Amino acid sequence: MAAPRKSAQQLAAREKARAKAREMTERHERLIEMASEFFEQQEQAEQVRAEAQQKADAILAKAEEDATAAVLGSARTVKAMLDSGAAKSDVAARLGLSGTEVKRLAGMVAAAPEITENAGDESPEGAEESAAEAT
Repeated sequence: MAAPRKSAQQLAAREKARAKAREMTERHERLIEMASEFFEQQEQAEQVRAEAQQKADAILAKAEEDATAAVLGSARTVKAMLDSGAAKSDVAARLGLSGTEVKRLAGMVAAAPEITENAGDESPEGAEESAAEAT
C-alpha cells in the first residue's frame, strides 16, 4: 500500500484540530452559561434576603408599636387605680411592682396625653373584635 499523501495527512490533522477546537468552544460556552446561572441565583438569593429583612423590620416596628401601646394601657390602668383613691403602696402591692415602677407608669400617662386621647377614639367595632378575640 502506498503511504497517504502529505496533503491528505495535513487535511486530516486540520479536521482533527477543528473538531477539538469546536469541542472546547462548546464546553466553554456551557461553562459560561452555568456561571451565568450561578450569578443569577446568587443575585436572587440576595434579593430574597433583602425582602425578608424589610418584612422583618416592618413586623418588628409594628410589634414595638403594639408593645408600647400595651405598656401605655397598663400605665393607664395604674393611673386609674391611683385616681380611684388607692395608695401607691397598695397599687404596687396588688400589681407586684415597686413604688418606683408605679410612679414611672403613672408618669407615662401624663407624659403621653396625645397617645391617650387617640387611644380613647377607638371605634366600638374594634372593642367588639378585641372582646371576641379574648374569648
